[in-house]
Amino acid sequence: MPRGKALPQDPVVAYVERLTHDGRGIAYVDGKAVFIDQALPGETVRFGYTDIRRDYACGRVIEILSPSSQRVSPPCPHFGSCGGCSLQHLEPAAQLAFKQELLLEQLRRIGKVEPCEVWPPISGQALGYRRKARLGVHWAATRGRTQIGFRRRGSSRIAELDVCLALHPQIGERIKELANLLDNLSIRAKIPQIEVAIGDNRSALVFRILERVSEKDTQALVAFGQKFEFDIYLQPQGPDSLFLLVPENPPLPCYRLPEGVALWFSPLDFTQINAEINRRMIERAVELLEPCSEDIILDLFCGVGNFTLPLARRAGKVVG
Repeated sequence: MPRGKALPQDPVVAYVERLTHDGRGIAYVDGKAVFIDQALPGETVRFGYTDIRRDYACGRVIEILSPSSQRVSPPCPHFGSCGGCSLQHLEPAAQLAFKQELLLEQLRRIGKVEPCEVWPPISGQALGYRRKARLGVHWAATRGRTQIGFRRRGSSRIAELDVCLALHPQIGERIKELANLLDNLSIRAKIPQIEVAIGDNRSALVFRILERVSEKDTQALVAFGQKFEFDIYLQPQGPDSLFLLVPENPPLPCYRLPEGVALWFSPLDFTQINAEINRRMIERAVELLEPCSEDIILDLFCGVGNFTLPLARRAGKVVG
């Protein structure tokens, strides 16, 4: 909106027609689209404006006047402030249906293609599934404590979390203990990020550090890793600077895939965040391709070999 012009103060009532790709409800007021946080299709809501632009506006729900039958109470206490999740107020089955329709709509609009057949989506557990993440870290000097979490919704600031229900419980239930650890480090203001990597056999935390750790800091990090069974890595510069602090000579993290494959990876490698869904995707790919010893398969986006290696168990040759 024009600089200096105040937002309307009176709440507005609107009917929500559909969702945006990032989970905001779309309503129309005086012909202008309004994207409303935490509003669902089919609902009548009272909302307040948070931004007004030439072609659209943004708002936040004040009151649900007529709730959707698919609305549920978000399980996470940080939902709404944390930007890590945007659909916890929508029941899981409806979330899947929304994502599938979003994909089909983008294929039609951007790709100009229409699938001749659409299978039911692959589904898994709704919480505790995320094994890979980058958590932002901020030492809030005025509050005297460390904030750890994902970015706030619509902001570059970090949402302060006590728990994260989307993350694997090994780390999701340890956010508060992790913040307490950093509170007592001498370089607490010099740690911008913690990378999480959880395999079937190991759980690793990579601390991005901008200053050398002291002996006391090292002891605290080692003790935390031993107490909560984390492999602790430090990364002072680029990926090549990664080094292990504790324990001594552990095996790399790995996750087990269909076709009897165990994939070992570095904590900084990109891996699929949802192990259960990943296994089912691979099973479906192998089932559909039906590779045999005479086949040569080309994997044009192979990464660490997530699909390549299971396919290579059956195919004559796989090129990644």
